[in-house]
Amino acid sequence: FSYNKKKKTQTQGLGRERKRGIMEEIRRKRVLMVPAPFEGHLPSMMNLVSSLSSKGFSITIVRTQYNFKDISAKFPHLHFVTIDDGLSGSTLGLVDFLLKLNSVCEPLLKEFITLHNDVDFIIYDEFVYFPRQVAEDLNLPKMVFSASSAVTSISRCVLMDLQENGLLPPQDERSQLEEVVPEFHPFRYKDLPVTAYGSMEGLMLLYGNVSNRGSSCGIIHNSSESIEKDFTSAAQDKWGVQVYSVGPLHMTDFATSCPSLFDEERNCLEWLDKQQPNSVIYISIGSLAMTKEEEFVEMAMGLVQSKQPFLWAIRPGSITGDESLDSLPEQFRETVTEGRGFVVKWAPQKEVLGHPAVGGFWNHCGWNSTLESISCGVPMICRPYSGDQWVNTRLMTHEWQTALEVDGELDRGIVEMAVRRLIVGPEGEEMRNRATKLKAKVEVSVRIGGSSHSALNSLVDSIWSSSSSIGV
Repeated sequence: FSYNKKKKTQTQGLGRERKRGIMEEIRRKRVLMVPAPFEGHLPSMMNLVSSLSSKGFSITIVRTQYNFKDISAKFPHLHFVTIDDGLSGSTLGLVDFLLKLNSVCEPLLKEFITLHNDVDFIIYDEFVYFPRQVAEDLNLPKMVFSASSAVTSISRCVLMDLQENGLLPPQDERSQLEEVVPEFHPFRYKDLPVTAYGSMEGLMLLYGNVSNRGSSCGIIHNSSESIEKDFTSAAQDKWGVQVYSVGPLHMTDFATSCPSLFDEERNCLEWLDKQQPNSVIYISIGSLAMTKEEEFVEMAMGLVQSKQPFLWAIRPGSITGDESLDSLPEQFRETVTEGRGFVVKWAPQKEVLGHPAVGGFWNHCGWNSTLESISCGVPMICRPYSGDQWVNTRLMTHEWQTALEVDGELDRGIVEMAVRRLIVGPEGEEMRNRATKLKAKVEVSVRIGGSSHSALNSLVDSIWSSSSSIGV
C-alpha cells in the first residue's frame, strides 16, 4: 500500500484496516490437501503445505489410516482429518494396494466434504487420485501434486503407449532394453518406470489414473526448471494445463522438517564428526526398496574391501532373509567395531548428506533422495529398484553426470570399485564438482526471482483466482 505523505497519519489506519480485511478474506480460502501415505511423498507435500499456509490459506490435511503416524504436533496451525480406510493390515502388493486404497477412500472423502461444506480447493498427491472424481462431482477446483520429476510423468505415458501398441521389449531381452526409446532421448527402454511391486496390467491401470490430469487447474511438481526445464515444458504441452515446478520444496523459505515415518538414529552424526571431509560413503536404499540376502553380504564385504569409511542405513524388513549384522562375515563386524563403519536402521538423511564428511551417496535413486543429494552437492552411486528410480538414474548419470550406475548382479568387487571410483578417484572428483554446480543452480531457483520461487507465487495466485468464484 502506498500513502500520500501529507495524509499519512490520516490514512495509515485505513490502510491497515484494508490490508487486514484482505488477509482475512484470503484466510477464508480453505484448501484441502491429500498426501500419499509414504515416506517419499509425505515430507514434500507437507513442505508445500507450509508454504501455502504462510500465504494465509486455511489448510485441512486428509490422511489415510494406512501407515499413519501422528505429525499434528509439528503443525499446530493445520487441521488434520483421518480417513478410516480399513487397510492398515493390508498384505497387498504396492500397486494393488494403491488401486484398492483409491477405491475405498473416494466415497469416504465425498461424504466428509459434503457434510462439512467448507472446502474451496483440493490438492492431492498423484498416487492418491481419489479426490479427482470427488472434486468433479462437487464442482471444486483441483490440482495434482507430484513428488516426482516432470520427466517421470511423461515417462509413464510413454510406457503406457508402448505397452498398448505392443512395442515394449520383454524384460529379459537385454540388448533391446538398452536401445533408446524413439522420440524420448536420452531414455532407454530399460529406463522406463516399470514396477517391482505388481503386475504390468495393474501398473497400467494405476498409471492411467495417475496420468489423468487434463481436468485439473494445474500440476505441481517438486522439481525445478533449473534442472529439467525442457521436460517441464513438455509436460505442460502434454496435459494442456499450467505446470508449477516449485521445488526442491525442502529448500524453500517455509520448509518444515516433517517427522519421518521411521525412527531416526541421530548418533551417526557424532560419528561423522570424526571423519575426514568427503571421505564417507553413505548407503541407504530408501523406504520401500528391497535387497536380497546374498547382495546384503556382498555389499558388506565390498564396503570392507573399499577401505573407505561408510555409514549404512539398513531399514528393518529391507533384506529378504536374515538382516542381522550377526549374519554378516566377521571381517565386516570387526570393521564396524573398529570404527571405520557405522550402521543404523534409519538416518536423518538431509543432515547426513549436508555433513562435510559425506563424499558420496549409494542409493536407489528415488526422487526425494535425488533432490536431497543435489541440494547438498553430493554425487551418487545409483542402484535403481522400481518405478521412477530408473528415470532418475538416467538423469543423474547421463544428463547431469553426477552419478554412477551399478546394474545387474552385485558382488563385492563391483561394490569396492564403485565406492573407490566415487570417493577417491578422479572421476568422482569431477562428479563432485558438477554436483556442486547443480546445487548452486537449484539454490538460485528457490530464491526471490528464481524460477521455483516465481512458480510458487504463481501457484498461490492461481489457487486464489480459481477458488474465489466457488461458493461451497
